[in-house]
Amino acid sequence: MERTVAVIGSLTAYDESTLSVKVSGRLQTIAVDLGSVVRKDQLIAQVEPQDYELQLKQAEALLSQARARLGLPLTGDDDTVEADQTSTVKEAKARVEETRKNRDRIAELNQQGILSESERETADAGYEVAANRYRDSLEEVNNRRAQLAQRRVEVEIARKHLADTGLFAPFDGAVQERRASPGDYLNVGTPVVTLVRPDPLRLRVQASERDA
Repeated sequence: MERTVAVIGSLTAYDESTLSVKVSGRLQTIAVDLGSVVRKDQLIAQVEPQDYELQLKQAEALLSQARARLGLPLTGDDDTVEADQTSTVKEAKARVEETRKNRDRIAELNQQGILSESERETADAGYEVAANRYRDSLEEVNNRRAQLAQRRVEVEIARKHLADTGLFAPFDGAVQERRASPGDYLNVGTPVVTLVRPDPLRLRVQASERDA
């Protein structure tokens, strides 16, 4: 025997998504309207990108500056740099070698009684100062490396913000509701459209525990 149960329910979209902007700004264009059919990755709306283009250029300029401080070309993706190959460290290392040789020469003359003890102490102090400057130069290179890595991240963030000025459809569907118009200033998270996928449909019903 075939058994049936009569229930009341509703047909709903298989997927429903409220699309919101990821960055703040004035809405430049919106390419859909109520009932528009869209495809996945289709441009739905565009926030004015000029401010974010300028932020990207500024971040790229700071990145180039950080690369130049390490002796790297202004542009490029390779941020590898050897500390001993930088001009600052080379100069400090040469100074250490010079003062070391001078200290050894004065120490030898001091042992021979040609130079005084105060001159030997002065040479020792000069060597210690040069050695400290050499260590400081190595630390400075490490600081510049860290700053370069930070600038690289800032460029990626600025590039991501620029890309987020475009709002794209996450799936094939239709526009159920339009909530913004060109010229509106939108804050982060402001809804723009509600997108639904009507094929296939979901049937939602309520059944008693006994029938279930």
